[in-house]
Parts: sequence; structure tokens; C-alpha cells
Amino acid sequence: MPQFAIIETEDGMTVAAIPPNTSAEAMARQRAAVVIDPGPYPTYEEAYDALLAISEPEDEEE
Repeated sequence: MPQFAIIETEDGMTVAAIPPNTSAEAMARQRAAVVIDPGPYPTYEEAYDALLAISEPEDEEE
């Protein structure tokens, strides 16, 4: 069963499945990407929630 990590490609951040016995870094190299959060997350939904939390702009106080 795959686990999930957050990576960044030329098109932006995305959730990627990590096959068993493969590291997030190896999987990212295969996709010409950079690991943003290696997780590993057990489900796509958990990884996607983390992706949304990362990509939400922080509220800036003036």
C-alpha cells in the first residue's frame, strides 16, 4: 500500500504516491521534483490536507 508525500514540480505543489520500499526523495527525482514534506502520510486525504495547510497564505497583521 503506498504512502504519500508532498512534492513540488514545475507546475506547483502536489501530493504524490510513494510506492513501498521507495523513499520520497527517490520518487521526487523520478518526477524531476523537490520534496516539500516527505510525510509519509498514510492516506491521500491526509497528505492533501497538509498540502492545503502549507499553501494557505498566512494572515499578516498590519
